[in-house]
Amino acid sequence: MSTTTLTNEKTTPSSPTVKLLTFNTWGLKYISRHRTERMQAIANKLANPTSPDDDYDIVALQEIWCEDDWECIQQACKDRYPYRRAFKSGIVSGPGLAVLSKIPIAETFLYRFPINGRPSAFFRGDWFVGKGVAVTLFKSHDGKALPIALLNSHMHAPYATNGDASYSTHRACQAWDFTKLVKMLKQARYAVIQVGDLNSKPGSLPYKLFTIEGGLSDSWNLVHEQRYEDNLIELSPHDQVLHAGITCNSRLNSYRQKSEPWQACRLDYALIDSNNITPIKASVKFTERLPAPLDCSYSDHFAYSTEFTINSKDEFAPASYEDQQITLDAKESIYRELLAEVSEYRQFTIPFQATWRKVHFFLSLIITIALHVGVYFVSSVAGWIPVIFLLVTVVVILSGTINGLIWYCGVRPESRALQEVQMEVEDAYTCLKRQ
Repeated sequence: MSTTTLTNEKTTPSSPTVKLLTFNTWGLKYISRHRTERMQAIANKLANPTSPDDDYDIVALQEIWCEDDWECIQQACKDRYPYRRAFKSGIVSGPGLAVLSKIPIAETFLYRFPINGRPSAFFRGDWFVGKGVAVTLFKSHDGKALPIALLNSHMHAPYATNGDASYSTHRACQAWDFTKLVKMLKQARYAVIQVGDLNSKPGSLPYKLFTIEGGLSDSWNLVHEQRYEDNLIELSPHDQVLHAGITCNSRLNSYRQKSEPWQACRLDYALIDSNNITPIKASVKFTERLPAPLDCSYSDHFAYSTEFTINSKDEFAPASYEDQQITLDAKESIYRELLAEVSEYRQFTIPFQATWRKVHFFLSLIITIALHVGVYFVSSVAGWIPVIFLLVTVVVILSGTINGLIWYCGVRPESRALQEVQMEVEDAYTCLKRQ
């Protein structure tokens, strides 16, 4: 498939443009297929672009979870991208976020999400890698333009379309935290760009928080005026990518060939402060396949690229009063939706998780005592019976201790963090009603 770029012909750049790429590289160790070969191919393609359209000024990467992969990318790209940064956190591997840049980096920091899955979901790993927002503050790319603040993230994944496994509440709370960072950086007179695999479809609650509460605009929608989100199933896989910006679950992707047409979606974004950033191009990238014998896609996602101009420092434009008034009703609606989401989770999921883990912990204590007493009575029957009792006791102690720790050190902090978000939204809602 070609990497055709659709452009907005109405916009003629009058100042140096910045070209950005965001890409989820699917770098799960032992799980991602052809990981090493794909990472080498990604590094080579970034380091040796075959056309000016594939030569980026800033590259934001997600799922760089292996040190060897990051070292491979660094080594290949060190000449083209002299400014590089990978972010660290979590118990295993880290958040998988990295940035490559031709523009000098002035400052970086990582904001770790306080609400990010549960430690009991070790088979999913979101909690253990310490997902968050990797913030990179750049110097002005031409000395006159506003400096860029890039917020790169890979938000909690949905493991189901609904229910507890969907983790919709977690992503909504992460989006709320995201918007606070966005608003602070906008007030600090940065040209704010939010990128990454946000695991949120257009129109979802997190997406509405980004665009309404955070005041950001979808660069794809600004360039491509026609919308296809409501009739994706009617488009061919090629047109889904070309006209609707699909980056995930495309049947053109070798790792997603069995996906249903309705599963195709757009999860990878560059959301921008459109008062100070003007996008002129937007396209889906890395859609071609690697040559034989691999004959596979670069990742299970396609990449997303946008090219834009940035206002000069003298032309910094805060949100207008008219824009703020237009969003008042919309803000009230999303506050109510977020409060309902958090309240339901706190009312049903948290009590369920806390109760059964707490009961298991104390029940394990009782069973352990009973087994110790029982050893006295069965030891004279047969010599092997106490050994069985000992093994059962070890299993009971270990499982009870683990569940007790998850209850006390996992569920309880999660409940408090959710309560904090709820109070923050209530404060914002009360302030809005007073206007």
